[in-house]
Amino acid sequence: MIDLILSARPRQWSKNLLVFAGLIFSGRFLEWDAVRISLLTFCAFCLASSAGYLFNDLLDRRSDAAHPEKRLRPIAAGRVSPFAAAAFGAALGVLAAIVAWATDWQALASVGAYVLNQLVYVLIARRVAILDVFVIAFGFLIRAGAGAFVLHVEIGQWLLLCTMLLALFLGFAKRRHELLLKSDSRSSLSGYSAPLLDKLIVISASSAVIAYSLYAIQSETAAAHPLLALTIPFPMFGVFRYLQIAYQEDGGGNPDVDLMRDPWLYGVVLVWAALSVAAMTTGGWRH
Repeated sequence: MIDLILSARPRQWSKNLLVFAGLIFSGRFLEWDAVRISLLTFCAFCLASSAGYLFNDLLDRRSDAAHPEKRLRPIAAGRVSPFAAAAFGAALGVLAAIVAWATDWQALASVGAYVLNQLVYVLIARRVAILDVFVIAFGFLIRAGAGAFVLHVEIGQWLLLCTMLLALFLGFAKRRHELLLKSDSRSSLSGYSAPLLDKLIVISASSAVIAYSLYAIQSETAAAHPLLALTIPFPMFGVFRYLQIAYQEDGGGNPDVDLMRDPWLYGVVLVWAALSVAAMTTGGWRH
C-alpha cells in the first residue's frame, strides 16, 4: 500500500499550490467561502495529478526501468502491479471529478482541461522535443488560471505569462539533467542537445523574471498595491539559486524535491508568499 501511495507522488502536490494564486492576488484570502473553494479545487487537482502520474508511470514502466533514477519508482521496479496502478489511478480520477463537481462547475471544467492536457502529453507531446515541455508548462498555466476561474476573478496576464515561463525554465532544466544522465528512457531527448537546452534555459529564466517584474510594477494589481514591487527580488533570487543548483550542483532533475530540500529555495518562496499576501491586503501596505 505504501508503494501504491508513493506511485501517486504526493510530494509533487506542491505544484498544485498555483491554484491559490487567484486567491492571493485577488486579495480574497480573508473570505472563508473563497478559501474553501480554493482548498477544494486544490484537492481536486492533487487527486487528478496523482491519477495522471500513475497512468504515466504505468505506460512508461519499461523505459523507466532503464533510467538510473526512475528505475526505483515502485511501478518500474515491479513493486506495484499494472492492475493495481490502473485501478488506483481510476479511483483517484473519479474522486477528483466528484470533489471538483461538489466544489463548482468551474472547478470541474478546470480539472477536465488539466486531464485533457495530460492526455495530450501522454499520447503525443512526450515524444516531441520542446513540445513536451510546452505542454507540461501549459498544465501549470491551467492550475493558475483555475484558481482565478473558480473565484470568478481575473488574474493578471503578466502573472500567467510568468507562470508559464517559469514552468518552461524548470522543464528545460529537467531535460538538461536527464540528458546529462545519458538515459534512453525519454524519446524526446533525442531532439535536444546540451547547448540547445542551455540557451532555452537562459531565455525562459530571464523572460520569467522580466514578466514577473512587469506584473509587479505595471499591472492593474500593482497599481492598486504599488508596494508589490518590493517582492521582485525574491523570485529573481529563486531563479538564480535554481540555476546554481542545476549548473553547479548537478541538480534540476526534480524541481519539487529541490524545492523541499534546499533551504534557500523554500525559504525565499515562503518569504515571497508572505510579502505577497501582505501586499495584497486592502489598500496595500501604504495604508
